[in-house]
Amino acid sequence: MVRNLTLSFILSCFLGFGLIAQCVPDESISGLYAPDVSQGLPNGEVGVSYETVITMNVPTDTSYGTISATLDSMVLTGVSGLPNGFSYDCSNAQCSFPGGEFGCIRVFGISNDNADAKTWPIEASFTVYTSNPSLSLPYDLSDYTITLDSGQAGLGVKRINNEDYRFFIEPNPININSKLSFDLPESGRYVLDIYSLLGSNVAHIESVSSNGRVTQDLGEFSKEPGVYFVSLKQGTYSRSIRFIVQ
Repeated sequence: MVRNLTLSFILSCFLGFGLIAQCVPDESISGLYAPDVSQGLPNGEVGVSYETVITMNVPTDTSYGTISATLDSMVLTGVSGLPNGFSYDCSNAQCSFPGGEFGCIRVFGISNDNADAKTWPIEASFTVYTSNPSLSLPYDLSDYTITLDSGQAGLGVKRINNEDYRFFIEPNPININSKLSFDLPESGRYVLDIYSLLGSNVAHIESVSSNGRVTQDLGEFSKEPGVYFVSLKQGTYSRSIRFIVQ
Protein backbone atom coordinates (compact mmCIF):
# COMPACT_ATOMS: atom_id res chain seq x y z
CA MET A 1 0.00 0.00 0.00
CA VAL A 2 1.27 3.45 -0.88
CA ARG A 3 0.18 5.91 1.79
CA ASN A 4 0.63 9.62 2.27
CA LEU A 5 -0.73 11.36 5.37
CA THR A 6 -0.66 15.10 5.99
CA LEU A 7 -2.22 17.08 8.85
CA SER A 8 -1.25 20.75 8.82
CA PHE A 9 -1.09 23.09 11.81
CA ILE A 10 -3.24 25.62 9.97
CA LEU A 11 -5.96 23.04 9.38
CA SER A 12 -5.94 22.15 13.08
CA CYS A 13 -6.37 25.78 14.03
CA PHE A 14 -9.32 26.23 11.70
CA LEU A 15 -10.96 23.09 13.03
CA GLY A 16 -10.33 24.12 16.62
CA PHE A 17 -11.99 27.50 16.20
CA GLY A 18 -14.81 26.23 13.96
CA LEU A 19 -14.07 28.77 11.23
CA ILE A 20 -15.09 26.44 8.44
CA ALA A 21 -17.99 26.15 6.03
CA GLN A 22 -18.58 23.92 3.08
CA CYS A 23 -20.82 26.43 1.31
CA VAL A 24 -21.70 30.06 1.96
CA PRO A 25 -25.38 31.09 1.71
CA ASP A 26 -26.37 34.11 -0.36
CA GLU A 27 -27.94 36.35 2.30
CA SER A 28 -29.14 38.86 -0.28
CA ILE A 29 -32.04 36.70 -1.45
CA SER A 30 -35.62 37.62 -0.57
CA GLY A 31 -37.34 34.37 -1.55
CA LEU A 32 -37.30 31.08 0.32
CA TYR A 33 -34.79 29.45 -2.04
CA ALA A 34 -32.16 30.47 -4.57
CA PRO A 35 -32.04 29.54 -7.31
CA ASP A 36 -35.81 29.37 -7.29
CA VAL A 37 -37.74 26.65 -9.09
CA SER A 38 -38.27 28.78 -12.20
CA GLN A 39 -34.50 29.26 -12.54
CA GLY A 40 -33.70 25.64 -11.71
CA LEU A 41 -30.32 24.05 -11.10
CA PRO A 42 -27.60 24.33 -13.75
CA ASN A 43 -27.10 21.52 -16.25
CA GLY A 44 -24.05 19.28 -16.03
CA GLU A 45 -22.10 17.04 -18.37
CA VAL A 46 -20.95 13.45 -18.03
CA GLY A 47 -17.23 13.34 -17.28
CA VAL A 48 -17.13 16.93 -15.95
CA SER A 49 -17.12 17.86 -12.24
CA TYR A 50 -20.39 19.43 -11.10
CA GLU A 51 -21.07 21.80 -8.22
CA THR A 52 -23.99 24.04 -7.33
CA VAL A 53 -25.31 25.68 -4.16
CA ILE A 54 -28.92 26.07 -3.03
CA THR A 55 -29.44 28.89 -0.52
CA MET A 56 -32.31 28.65 1.97
CA ASN A 57 -33.95 31.66 3.63
CA VAL A 58 -35.66 29.91 6.54
CA PRO A 59 -38.87 31.63 7.74
CA THR A 60 -39.66 32.28 11.41
CA ASP A 61 -43.16 30.84 11.31
CA THR A 62 -45.10 28.21 9.42
CA SER A 63 -48.52 26.59 9.24
CA TYR A 64 -49.70 22.99 9.18
CA GLY A 65 -53.31 22.70 8.14
CA THR A 66 -55.13 25.19 10.35
CA ILE A 67 -52.29 25.36 12.91
CA SER A 68 -49.79 28.23 12.95
CA ALA A 69 -46.50 27.79 14.79
CA THR A 70 -43.08 29.33 15.34
CA LEU A 71 -40.46 27.64 13.17
CA ASP A 72 -37.43 26.76 15.30
CA SER A 73 -35.38 24.92 12.68
CA MET A 74 -35.35 22.80 9.54
CA VAL A 75 -33.05 19.77 9.44
CA LEU A 76 -32.10 18.18 6.12
CA THR A 77 -32.34 14.41 6.60
CA GLY A 78 -31.46 13.30 3.07
CA VAL A 79 -31.36 14.05 -0.65
CA SER A 80 -32.60 11.39 -3.05
CA GLY A 81 -32.49 11.16 -6.83
CA LEU A 82 -28.95 12.48 -7.27
CA PRO A 83 -27.01 11.23 -10.31
CA ASN A 84 -24.54 8.41 -9.75
CA GLY A 85 -21.31 9.77 -8.28
CA PHE A 86 -23.01 12.84 -6.77
CA SER A 87 -23.29 13.80 -3.10
CA TYR A 88 -24.19 16.80 -0.94
CA ASP A 89 -23.16 18.71 2.17
CA CYS A 90 -24.38 21.78 4.04
CA SER A 91 -23.21 25.05 5.55
CA ASN A 92 -22.98 23.24 8.90
CA ALA A 93 -22.18 19.65 9.81
CA GLN A 94 -25.67 18.89 11.11
CA CYS A 95 -27.50 20.30 8.03
CA SER A 96 -29.68 22.16 10.54
CA PHE A 97 -31.05 25.58 9.58
CA PRO A 98 -32.54 27.79 12.37
CA GLY A 99 -35.68 29.81 11.72
CA GLY A 100 -34.97 33.37 10.62
CA GLU A 101 -31.49 32.53 9.33
CA PHE A 102 -29.84 31.56 6.05
CA GLY A 103 -28.32 28.20 5.18
CA CYS A 104 -27.15 26.38 2.10
CA ILE A 105 -26.83 22.94 0.52
CA ARG A 106 -23.98 22.12 -1.85
CA VAL A 107 -24.55 19.45 -4.52
CA PHE A 108 -21.40 18.13 -6.15
CA GLY A 109 -19.88 15.16 -7.92
CA ILE A 110 -19.05 13.62 -11.27
CA SER A 111 -20.62 10.91 -13.42
CA ASN A 112 -18.48 9.01 -15.90
CA ASP A 113 -21.23 7.04 -17.63
CA ASN A 114 -23.25 8.36 -20.57
CA ALA A 115 -26.12 6.18 -19.35
CA ASP A 116 -26.53 8.90 -16.70
CA ALA A 117 -27.13 11.56 -19.38
CA LYS A 118 -30.74 12.42 -18.55
CA THR A 119 -32.85 14.59 -16.25
CA TRP A 120 -32.71 13.58 -12.59
CA PRO A 121 -35.62 14.66 -10.32
CA ILE A 122 -34.14 15.64 -6.95
CA GLU A 123 -36.00 15.41 -3.63
CA ALA A 124 -34.67 16.93 -0.40
CA SER A 125 -36.30 15.64 2.78
CA PHE A 126 -36.48 17.83 5.89
CA THR A 127 -37.80 17.59 9.42
CA VAL A 128 -39.33 20.89 10.56
CA TYR A 129 -39.27 21.61 14.30
CA THR A 130 -41.73 24.16 15.68
CA SER A 131 -42.78 25.65 19.01
CA ASN A 132 -46.10 27.14 20.13
CA PRO A 133 -47.16 24.37 19.59
CA SER A 134 -44.21 21.96 19.71
CA LEU A 135 -44.28 19.82 16.56
CA SER A 136 -41.95 17.72 14.42
CA LEU A 137 -43.16 17.73 10.81
CA PRO A 138 -41.86 16.16 7.58
CA TYR A 139 -41.30 18.40 4.57
CA ASP A 140 -40.13 17.39 1.09
CA LEU A 141 -38.72 19.78 -1.50
CA SER A 142 -39.12 18.04 -4.84
CA ASP A 143 -39.29 20.77 -7.48
CA TYR A 144 -35.65 20.71 -8.61
CA THR A 145 -33.98 18.62 -11.31
CA ILE A 146 -30.43 18.15 -12.58
CA THR A 147 -29.96 17.49 -16.30
CA LEU A 148 -26.76 15.78 -17.38
CA ASP A 149 -25.71 16.02 -21.02
CA SER A 150 -23.67 13.25 -22.61
CA GLY A 151 -19.91 13.70 -22.81
CA GLN A 152 -16.97 12.00 -24.49
CA ALA A 153 -15.56 10.90 -21.14
CA GLY A 154 -18.47 8.57 -20.54
CA LEU A 155 -18.56 6.75 -23.88
CA GLY A 156 -18.32 3.00 -23.65
CA VAL A 157 -18.02 2.98 -19.85
CA LYS A 158 -19.56 0.05 -18.03
CA ARG A 159 -22.51 1.09 -15.88
CA ILE A 160 -22.23 0.30 -12.19
CA ASN A 161 -25.21 0.60 -9.87
CA ASN A 162 -24.01 2.11 -6.59
CA GLU A 163 -26.91 0.52 -4.72
CA ASP A 164 -25.35 -2.90 -5.35
CA TYR A 165 -22.22 -2.03 -3.35
CA ARG A 166 -22.07 -1.11 0.33
CA PHE A 167 -20.06 1.87 1.59
CA PHE A 168 -20.33 2.74 5.29
CA ILE A 169 -18.49 3.75 8.46
CA GLU A 170 -19.11 2.18 11.87
CA PRO A 171 -19.29 3.80 14.33
CA ASN A 172 -19.83 7.35 13.07
CA PRO A 173 -19.00 9.81 14.76
CA ILE A 174 -15.75 7.90 14.73
CA ASN A 175 -13.56 6.66 17.56
CA ILE A 176 -10.31 4.71 17.78
CA ASN A 177 -12.10 1.53 16.65
CA SER A 178 -13.98 2.95 13.65
CA LYS A 179 -13.65 1.28 10.27
CA LEU A 180 -14.67 2.17 6.73
CA SER A 181 -16.18 -0.86 4.98
CA PHE A 182 -16.83 -0.92 1.25
CA ASP A 183 -17.45 -3.29 -1.64
CA LEU A 184 -15.27 -3.14 -4.75
CA PRO A 185 -17.06 -3.96 -8.03
CA GLU A 186 -13.90 -5.48 -9.53
CA SER A 187 -10.39 -6.58 -8.61
CA GLY A 188 -7.59 -4.06 -9.01
CA ARG A 189 -6.27 -0.74 -7.80
CA TYR A 190 -8.41 1.66 -5.79
CA VAL A 191 -7.84 5.07 -4.20
CA LEU A 192 -9.17 6.53 -0.95
CA ASP A 193 -8.92 10.27 -0.25
CA ILE A 194 -9.94 12.00 2.97
CA TYR A 195 -10.73 15.72 2.87
CA SER A 196 -11.47 18.34 5.50
CA LEU A 197 -14.36 20.77 5.17
CA LEU A 198 -11.83 23.27 3.83
CA GLY A 199 -11.07 20.90 0.97
CA SER A 200 -7.58 20.03 2.23
CA ASN A 201 -6.43 16.51 1.45
CA VAL A 202 -5.85 14.94 4.87
CA ALA A 203 -4.96 11.45 3.63
CA HIS A 204 -4.31 9.70 0.31
CA ILE A 205 -4.38 5.90 0.26
CA GLU A 206 -3.69 3.70 -2.77
CA SER A 207 -3.99 -0.06 -2.65
CA VAL A 208 -4.88 -3.17 -4.66
CA SER A 209 -7.54 -5.68 -3.70
CA SER A 210 -9.77 -8.37 -5.14
CA ASN A 211 -13.42 -7.51 -5.68
CA GLY A 212 -15.70 -7.76 -2.67
CA ARG A 213 -15.60 -6.39 0.89
CA VAL A 214 -12.63 -4.27 2.00
CA THR A 215 -12.09 -2.54 5.36
CA GLN A 216 -9.94 0.46 6.25
CA ASP A 217 -9.11 1.53 9.82
CA LEU A 218 -10.06 5.15 10.59
CA GLY A 219 -9.01 5.21 14.24
CA GLU A 220 -5.96 7.41 13.61
CA PHE A 221 -8.26 10.20 12.38
CA SER A 222 -10.23 10.27 15.67
CA LYS A 223 -7.94 12.83 17.34
CA GLU A 224 -8.70 15.97 15.29
CA PRO A 225 -12.30 17.20 15.90
CA GLY A 226 -14.20 18.26 12.80
CA VAL A 227 -16.16 17.09 9.78
CA TYR A 228 -14.42 15.12 7.03
CA PHE A 229 -15.27 13.41 3.77
CA VAL A 230 -13.80 10.17 2.47
CA SER A 231 -14.04 9.31 -1.22
CA LEU A 232 -13.42 6.00 -2.98
CA LYS A 233 -12.45 5.69 -6.64
CA GLN A 234 -11.88 2.57 -8.71
CA GLY A 235 -11.97 3.24 -12.43
CA THR A 236 -15.32 4.91 -13.11
CA TYR A 237 -16.80 3.74 -9.79
CA SER A 238 -16.80 6.38 -7.05
CA ARG A 239 -18.44 6.85 -3.66
CA SER A 240 -18.20 9.40 -0.87
CA ILE A 241 -19.37 9.65 2.71
CA ARG A 242 -19.13 12.18 5.52
CA PHE A 243 -17.81 11.38 8.99
CA ILE A 244 -17.54 13.38 12.19
CA VAL A 245 -14.78 13.55 14.80
CA GLN A 246 -16.09 14.90 18.10
